[in-house]
Amino acid sequence: MENMSVVLDGMSDSTTVFEEELTTVVLTNSTGYTNQTTAATPAGVSFDLSGSELASVIIYWGIGILGLIGNTLVCVIFGLLKQRRSQVNLYILNQAFADLATSFLLIAFGTTRVYKARIATDGGFGEFLCRFWWSRFFLFSCFAISAHNLTLMSVERYVAVVHPLQYGKLFTRRNTKISILMVWLIAPIMQYIFVIFQYTVSEGRCATQPSWSPTAGTAAGVTLFVWEYFMPCSIMSYAYTTIVRTLQKKERALAVSHRQNSEAASTRGPSKGPQARRRNVTVTLFTVFIVYVLCWTPNQFTFLQFNLGGTLNFDGPWYLITVIAAFLNSCSNPFVYALMHKQFQAGLKLLARCRKSNAVADSTHDRSINGTVLD
Repeated sequence: MENMSVVLDGMSDSTTVFEEELTTVVLTNSTGYTNQTTAATPAGVSFDLSGSELASVIIYWGIGILGLIGNTLVCVIFGLLKQRRSQVNLYILNQAFADLATSFLLIAFGTTRVYKARIATDGGFGEFLCRFWWSRFFLFSCFAISAHNLTLMSVERYVAVVHPLQYGKLFTRRNTKISILMVWLIAPIMQYIFVIFQYTVSEGRCATQPSWSPTAGTAAGVTLFVWEYFMPCSIMSYAYTTIVRTLQKKERALAVSHRQNSEAASTRGPSKGPQARRRNVTVTLFTVFIVYVLCWTPNQFTFLQFNLGGTLNFDGPWYLITVIAAFLNSCSNPFVYALMHKQFQAGLKLLARCRKSNAVADSTHDRSINGTVLD
């Protein structure tokens, strides 16, 4: 991918160095950020951040702190509710944990960015920093995990709504935990390619390996786009489109049944609660998917065309907007839950009244936050 712009990760000490770095073939990563090749500065040398570098640190810290607070709240509420045994709640909890890890890494990377010039890149530790930290491997891995966990959530909703009779067989608690573990292991697999084949330390510099050709960069960039964005979005789009159509059909059939059955009012009562909760969870997760698409689509398609040979101004406002939008996705879900998810709203009210943590678990007997594994 192209080397990182001074807009958010300007690591060059001069325009000349930056222009030389632009000749290095480096592959775009999952956020569209480019990973720079920078010379190490000896420890103890003073280093003043430029305006653009300071802006990048503020963005990392600001979004990271917002995500840290919001996702911690989600983890607390869904971790305390008795409905955590619900399979969909396990996925929501895992999503919050992945976004929480992302937020923490944003803060950590922004902090180390301030002291980057004082951190040497020689020796084994320098090799680790180059390959795993300054390449933002952990950060981009969390982005990949988040995208694939959202995909699992859409599949879970698809089976719950479209094939409810098969739900109990497919989404047992054991299978749900296994699928979550597989996401953490497999989703970041493309990021390992960059760690192994792209980065190395040469003469005190964190640089790209000579074997990394432009063709390899393009191929890896397109594959990354498909694995971490296009494939998850395609699966989620199909799942939620089918879910919406199925819910509409079920509602029309239910309305006809009520009109034809004189006892509809009495038969509707017991099923209204579970059906309404199931619909609320599904609509909430559909909104989470829409927000994901809005946040990531500009960035992903911008760098897809860049990988295919197009131009991109790393100092331009469009680049800055796409990166900020992508990062904001790590802190957006708590706001969606607060506005739409009934169980989360009930948990917020209990926490706002400063009740003890066990009051949240005891109160799950109340209808407002009751649920089933299908919710």
